[in-house]
Order: sequence, then structure tokens, then C-alpha cells
Amino acid sequence: MAGFGWRWSEGVQRILHFNTQFASLGGVEAVLRAHHERDAGQDIDSRFVAFWEKPAEGWPRCRFLDFARSTSVRAARRRVADACAGFAPALSVHHTLWGQPYWGDLDPAPRRLLFLHSDVPGLAGRLAARMPGMDAVLAVSDALLSRAREAAPTWESDRFARIHYPVFAPGFARTEPGAPDGRRIVLGYAGRLSREQKRVERFVELAARLDARAIPWRLELLGDGEERAALEKALPDRARVVFHGRQSGDAYWRIVDGWDAIVFTSDYEGTPIALLEAMSRGVLPVHPRLGSGGDDYAARLDAALVYQPGDMEGMAGAIAEMAAWPAGRWMEARARAWALMAPHDGAAYLRAFRNHATAVVAMPVRHEPAARRWGFPADRLTFAQWEWIAGLRPGGK
Repeated sequence: MAGFGWRWSEGVQRILHFNTQFASLGGVEAVLRAHHERDAGQDIDSRFVAFWEKPAEGWPRCRFLDFARSTSVRAARRRVADACAGFAPALSVHHTLWGQPYWGDLDPAPRRLLFLHSDVPGLAGRLAARMPGMDAVLAVSDALLSRAREAAPTWESDRFARIHYPVFAPGFARTEPGAPDGRRIVLGYAGRLSREQKRVERFVELAARLDARAIPWRLELLGDGEERAALEKALPDRARVVFHGRQSGDAYWRIVDGWDAIVFTSDYEGTPIALLEAMSRGVLPVHPRLGSGGDDYAARLDAALVYQPGDMEGMAGAIAEMAAWPAGRWMEARARAWALMAPHDGAAYLRAFRNHATAVVAMPVRHEPAARRWGFPADRLTFAQWEWIAGLRPGGK
């Protein structure tokens, strides 16, 4: 596997990003692709390593390592080393908490930034294990930033920073949206069609709950994933449930512009970019009360937009209440949404990211040397075997 190669230029910051995915659906991946497309305009030479993704064309500065559960640690380490060869970054940015025990000693950057995008199960334990290998933290919500501070109470305050997720709006305005006012309410979902985290199978129950309330509705799903076939079978009425697949550019935005609300059925989230993009167009979120960012935005628009996680009857009740709102309440909530989106301007995000990266590069190194590894023969074990071993330990999973 070829390394990156690089040519040094005066004033250009070299940054290496690590994540599990790059080209697939997801908010983190969308942020990474925004960096890939726009970092040169910020005098940043950015490169990307995606661990668990097969090679995808059209991304010349990204290395796809194609890990699988059957991949041995030894083979994975070789791929990481080969991918990083020839690039001397001033900073590495870790967009995932996965993997550092396997390959953290191969990180070529002198300073390391942990970018927290989302809450995940077991976050406190993962942070406690990973923070010693980092120099600073960037988080997309105050809740996540607080969790990071709890994991590193002795760190200096300037090593923690909050950043607003970016929204790169299209070049056309949305036609002035109205209120449902008797017509069917149009609900949208944008993201992976997966059971893990997203719990999209709950849309089947939601549909039944809305029907029981005699609420006219339409559900449009933007995205793809392993649950699509099951959803298409369980929700066969194409007049009421539309599968748009994966869309991008103007086609994506024009679909979003047709929604009244964007709905989330997740078990855990951070601050979903799809939520922010929808709010920037006046689409209101209905979000579970997860305490991780997205629900805070929804509650600031209207308290009725937040429901208890997993409670599809409560979610149907929130949607029924929205459908009955007078036009004035819709206008007020949309006005609040547009005001809240002002700090999420894409250009402002890029400037803030570069400023923080520059500050971290100037900080004294804080991360601890990588722990001594077992090496051979342990590295001959696969990720699946290590997962099994971890499951044998109390709290191992």
C-alpha cells in the first residue's frame, strides 16, 4: 500500500485525520469530506486514513485500509504504517476512539487531537483509556466537552475547546414553508438505515402509532443501509413512505426542503449534522431526550419536540401535536431554528478548526508514550479474537 508522499510549503499546516470510515454515510464522514474538499483554502494539507472501509475512487488523499474482523493485528499495523509513510504531519486528529491500543505507537504526529463527535455506549471508560494518548480535545457539544474534562481533570483548560458543526448551505433559498394545517405532515430522515445506534426499525411502530391517531403523514428516507430491505417490506405504501437512497448536492437539499420535520429514533447521538442542515432550512427536529446535543437544539425550538428514547407512542404524540400547531407557532419555531444556525456557517467552522489546530501545534506535548505492546505472538490474533478475549474480562465489552 502506497504512502501519501508530501511536498513542504511555507505556512501550510500538515494534518492527518484518522477515522473508521470516510466515504460512507454519516455525519463524521461528511465533516471529513468537507475537510478534504476545502482545507487547501485554509492553507492546510490534510490527509485521511479510514480503517474499516474498502478503497473508494475519487479521494486521492485518503487511504482506505479495508480492515475486517478477520484481519490480524499484525496485518492491520502493517497497513497503518504503510498508509502513513512519507507524510510528516504536525498534528493528527482522531475522530474515533477505536484502535489506539493496536496502532497508537505508529501515529507519526508529535501532537494529537481527539475530536469528539458523538456519545457512545461506555464513553466514560473509553475516554479514561484514550485521553492519556492525546494532547487536546475538540467537541461538538458542551455535554461531550464536559465528559472529556471529567476524564482528564488535571489538564489545562486551553486543551479543551467546543466547535460548532458546519453547515454548507446550497446556493438557493427554500420556498417559504407553510404549516401542515390539515394536510399530511411530511417527516424526513437522513442517515444510515441501520439498527445499531439509529434504530430505524422503530419507524414501523411509529407508522402504526400515527395511524392509530388518524394523523395524515408521509415519511421520506434519505440514505441507505442494511435495514432498507426490511423497511421497504414492512412499509410497502409508496404513497406514504419514500426511499430516496443516497443523495448529495442540490438533489439532497431539494428533498430536505420538502419536509416539515426531521425525525430521529436513535439510542445515542451527538449533534447530528443532518439535524443542523435541516434546521438551516426551517425543518424542525423531533429528537429523543439523550442529553448529548441534538435534543438540546430541539428543546430550544419547542419543548414539544423532545420525547423519551424508544417511546414511539410519545414520539407519535409529539408529531400529532406539531401537526395541530397554528401557523404562528410554526413560524416562531422556524425563526428560532434559523437563529440557532448562525454559528454553524461552514466557512466559520473551517476557520475555527484551523485556529484550534494551530493552537494545539504550539502547545507543549502532553500525551504519554504508547504503552509497551505484547507484539508477537499476540499480534497474530484477529480483531474478532481480541473482541472475544475482551468479552471474557469483566467490563471488557
